Formats: sequence, structure tokens, C-alpha cells
Amino acid sequence: MLATRRWRDWNSAQRLEKSADQELTKPTKRPREPLSSVLSVHTQPISRTNTLSGTVPPHDPAAWREPFTRWLDFACVRSPRWFTSVAHLHTAYCEWEEMKGGVPCTRDTFERLFRELGFLLPNGLVSGLAFREDFEAHERFQNLASTKTASSRLADSKGAMTPKQNAARRHR
Repeated sequence: MLATRRWRDWNSAQRLEKSADQELTKPTKRPREPLSSVLSVHTQPISRTNTLSGTVPPHDPAAWREPFTRWLDFACVRSPRWFTSVAHLHTAYCEWEEMKGGVPCTRDTFERLFRELGFLLPNGLVSGLAFREDFEAHERFQNLASTKTASSRLADSKGAMTPKQNAARRHR
């Protein structure tokens, strides 16, 4: 009820009357220069400052061919079922090259060297190549798994009981 009474008694004309202290003032004069001009520093467009990149010649892969093949023989194995990330290979090559005191090539040159050797590079992967460490670990695991299955077959053939024999023995 109180809310209804307030609504009925409210007089908008009376509330919106202008008073002397509510009059709008005139805007101040505009500054001659925008404030941002004081704060800004003149800079050249990026296209003009970045002229150095046009003068840098593209990398010649010949300079990296010999260290690249040494690293490839040292760190990798060819295997037709493997795919390895170009990014991981390039990172490993750069670390190896820096460890030897050399200067690593760019990723584009690195990919060109792979293509020159006949590797396919689909979707950022090198087809038919694996890190030697990964390949050898996989081979050890496969050999271990095959020896376990062979030893269990051998135990079965030497008189170990079959599951049927174990069940019959439990029921005795």
C-alpha cells in the first residue's frame, strides 16, 4: 500500500524543476593540441623500419649438409613405420649443433635438408624416421614381451597344468 501511495503522490514536474545551482555550465575552451600529441612519440611505420629482412639472403643448405648428415646418423634411425615431429627433430638438432660448438640452421633449411634426402614431411612429421633412443627402447620392449610369451609357452609345454586341469584339481 505504501508503494501505491508514493506512486500516486509523486509529481514529476515538481521534481524536475530547474534551480540556479543545477544550471549547466559552458564547456571550457578546447586545447589547441590534443592531449595525446603531448604523450605520443613519433615512430616510423614498421614496413620502413624492417628493411633488414629483405637484405638477408636465404640460407644455403650446403653449409649444413655435412653436420646434418652426421647428426642424422648419430641420433636417428630409418624405419618405415615411424613418424617423428619436425619440431622435435629440429630442437634436438639445434641442441646437438650448439653442444658441438656449431651454429644450427633455421627450420626451413632443416626441412629442405630432409626433402633433399628423400623424406616426406606430411603435416609437420618426418615419415620413416625415428629417434634412435626411442627406436631402441621400443625394440627392447618388443623383445622383452616376446621372451615373456615364449617362456610362458615353454612352461606350458614342460608339464604346467592347463586351466582345465587346474579347475579339475580344485574340485577334488
